[in-house]
Amino acid sequence: MTGLTHDTELIRHAVEYVAELYRELSEENGAPTPGTQNQVVNFILADPALSRAVRAWGERTRADEATAGPPQRLPFDETYRRVEAFMRSVMERPVFARKDQD
Repeated sequence: MTGLTHDTELIRHAVEYVAELYRELSEENGAPTPGTQNQVVNFILADPALSRAVRAWGERTRADEATAGPPQRLPFDETYRRVEAFMRSVMERPVFARKDQD
């Protein structure tokens, strides 16, 4: 996916973070397109502060484990705001978007 790191655990946490952020932004139960996902993951991996924050989130939430509880939203912090802004700048517009979503 990227030449920025070989840390597979960090890459996994970044992919999980991006997928969760996409679900929150798009209100869909799916994943971003591979191009969008890869750009956002690379954005996270290229920034040491974002990488540390996403790793801590991944270790705290253990997003890859099944749970009977309700899904937890991502913390609305500086990491969220920075990654969200970047994702919005590269995210493809939904195919069936309403006119008022332009």
